[in-house]
Amino acid sequence: MISSENLQPSGVTLTGNVSPPDSETTPSMRQTIAKSLFWIGVVVAVGLAVFVGHILVLNLRTLTMDELSTTVFAEGGPLFILWALSVTIGSVLVGIGATVYVKSLQAFAWFIGIAVPCVVIAMVMFWTRVYIPMLFGIGGSITLLAFLAIAWIWMKKYATLGKVEKIAGGYKLVGYIFWINATWFMCGETGKLHLKAFEGSAVPSPIEIIVFLVLGWLFVLAGEYKSRQLPH
Repeated sequence: MISSENLQPSGVTLTGNVSPPDSETTPSMRQTIAKSLFWIGVVVAVGLAVFVGHILVLNLRTLTMDELSTTVFAEGGPLFILWALSVTIGSVLVGIGATVYVKSLQAFAWFIGIAVPCVVIAMVMFWTRVYIPMLFGIGGSITLLAFLAIAWIWMKKYATLGKVEKIAGGYKLVGYIFWINATWFMCGETGKLHLKAFEGSAVPSPIEIIVFLVLGWLFVLAGEYKSRQLPH
């Protein structure tokens, strides 16, 4: 004799309610898509920015712009544009993959996927050759105030945490300090190119900026890595 349980459709209870789908399928698919986006972003950023960029720089050092225009690296050509936007495309894909993987708010994925590229493209295509002194002053002030606010919040937050948390936070704070110094000197190096008092001066070689940026990223990375040792 066939029982009523054997007659009910799969996924539907006797009360007519639909039972939840297999919990292993949807999360697994989501994580697979997220990881795929992440690693595609890594390949785009590293492959184009680093390897293609290395070959491009070699050509830029040895060829004139007219000679470069006869190669696949011609300014404005497909490969040149892909290289120019490689970090933007790669970082956006990495960011979307990361937010999807951790099930963050969908708004973050949409913001990274739409707003960030739009801001980058708008700045590069329309404002990159425009010098607005007031914008530098306002932007610099906002950046400095943001750093000071972060330092204040950091101080209040980590005062009550344990040793491991304080070590992880300490690495990040050092990174933030290097970043604000990179911002400050970058403003000075680029700003003087547009100031009358510095006309005729040698073009600056902002070595300190790249050093500050690299150190900042490494210290923040160390802080994030140290955070993984915290108990969950």
